[in-house]
Amino acid sequence: MGAEMTEQKQVRTEEIKAYLEAYCECMRAHAAEMMDQPMPVAGEELFALYEKTGNRLIYEEVYFTRRKMLAVFGCLSILEGKPEYLHKLEEVLDGICEEECWALPAHVERDSDPDWRIRVDLFASETAQALAEIISLVGDRLPESLRKKVRDNVFRRILEPFMNSRPPYNFWEGGDNNWNAVCCGSIGCAALSLMQEEPERLQPLLERLERSLRSYIGGFSDDGACMEGLSYFVYGMTYYTGFADMLYRYTEGKTDLMDQEKCRQIALFQQKCFFPSGRTLSFSDGDSRDKYKMGLTCFLAMRYAGMEIPPVSCAGGFDGDSCYRFMANIRDVLWTQQYLERAEKGALPQAEKNGEERGCDVLADAQWSICKGASGGGMAAKGGNNGEPHNHNDVGSFFYLVGDEMLLTDLGAGEYTKEYFHEGRYRILCNNSFGHSVPVIDGEGQKEGGEYSCSRFEADGRGETIISFAGAYGNDKVKELTRTLRYDCAMETLCVEDCLTAAKLPGGAPESSEPVPMSENLVTQFVPVAKGNTIRIEGEKYACLITVEELEGSIRWEQKKHMNHKGLEENVYCISWEVPADPAAEKRTCRFRVEKILK
Repeated sequence: MGAEMTEQKQVRTEEIKAYLEAYCECMRAHAAEMMDQPMPVAGEELFALYEKTGNRLIYEEVYFTRRKMLAVFGCLSILEGKPEYLHKLEEVLDGICEEECWALPAHVERDSDPDWRIRVDLFASETAQALAEIISLVGDRLPESLRKKVRDNVFRRILEPFMNSRPPYNFWEGGDNNWNAVCCGSIGCAALSLMQEEPERLQPLLERLERSLRSYIGGFSDDGACMEGLSYFVYGMTYYTGFADMLYRYTEGKTDLMDQEKCRQIALFQQKCFFPSGRTLSFSDGDSRDKYKMGLTCFLAMRYAGMEIPPVSCAGGFDGDSCYRFMANIRDVLWTQQYLERAEKGALPQAEKNGEERGCDVLADAQWSICKGASGGGMAAKGGNNGEPHNHNDVGSFFYLVGDEMLLTDLGAGEYTKEYFHEGRYRILCNNSFGHSVPVIDGEGQKEGGEYSCSRFEADGRGETIISFAGAYGNDKVKELTRTLRYDCAMETLCVEDCLTAAKLPGGAPESSEPVPMSENLVTQFVPVAKGNTIRIEGEKYACLITVEELEGSIRWEQKKHMNHKGLEENVYCISWEVPADPAAEKRTCRFRVEKILK
């Protein structure tokens, strides 16, 4: 067994080396392509599109192309230092300093804020961090006049506004989500890059940032789950760890933001989100085809025993982040190199083996149950509430994977538009409960707000999950709604039982002669075929058969449209049937079985 494990580790090490070389070669290819191209213009006409139409993507495509040029030439100038890279970097740095506003249009209010140009949002902070670190690492290979221009812009736009404000600067300071981590982590890294010769100003700033970031770590569930989803874990933790690493080195080990059991639990969250096939949890604004950041993962694996590196094929390459965040890009190289060096020396932390292979992970505080099947797929279900970060009205929902195909789906994030984050959010299919596999009660879905929640969540870690979630609907006619899911990891069968109990009048009688009407709603992105009491869902490689017990009436389905996170339209098929009343007329019970079948 020892020789086999050693061989597996060697294979993984060689895969990571190949990944690293491909990553750097991708940057070189982009550099060759963009070397003679001018920076695209992010002008007023594009900036105003969001205000006029709600469309974010058109301006952001130009904005992030400019950040891509910053990342490419910034990274290559640091790593390789060729004169042609440095020369192009000068042009890019100057161009970004000339931008009217570093924040995105969706994060400023020009009509009401005369100082909108100076706005410390996610992307302005990221920009400041990138510029500050680049001029710090490239040093005097850049003209002093340009370095001064960069420093002046970083101080004027980001550092001074934050330092001169009284806490909280904005809603994100002291917040419990990744705005806090990204903004404070970026500000901290920028300050450590530019202010080490001003300790009297730097130290109070660092203490303020540390206080704020405690709330970010506190925002994770006790079992380390990021309620916003895997991609948001990656986003926030990249900036948290980047700052933590710089702060640790600056204080010569005296301040260690990673030295917390909670941080270890947060780190281990990532591997729980990956199914063996490479598909990922897509609850909330997640993505079922998410990728991990190799640099962040290597950093965490150097720190915590038990931290696993998922298959290298699941790692995002340089083009994996359409925002081209320099913080992550440079660390994908540097931290991965450090990991490989330690791996070759046998200097990585070793996890103790407990001898037990678990097919299911239970995140009790987050109320998530994740089961992994023999084909590489699995099942996941959630409780929670409808006031979670990046909330979807999805209490009690589940999805079902065979291999790498999600046959019963969770759509994850939709296209980010103005409506998506305002009053129209729950008119969008992927955000309301009609876009999730949960019952429809009296023709209505779940309601938004933290008070609409799961009252009971139990999972045994062996495939059985029980969720009581009548409270998610806010319907006075319903006393209880309980969903029991039983998943067999070896056979990959899923049995679901939903039981609705009607509320009673004060005299003890039911609210009506029958309990409130209830129908099932299952969501897939493959065309279903209904016949009798069965539904066949056939993907490209795998298929499943759903068998409904005690069906009255017929099974029907409706095609709907979903705008995915990239702004592309996709088809969604919502399968439904009425759930019959029990003879006692106080309950409705539905049982159905999902099983993997051959195509």
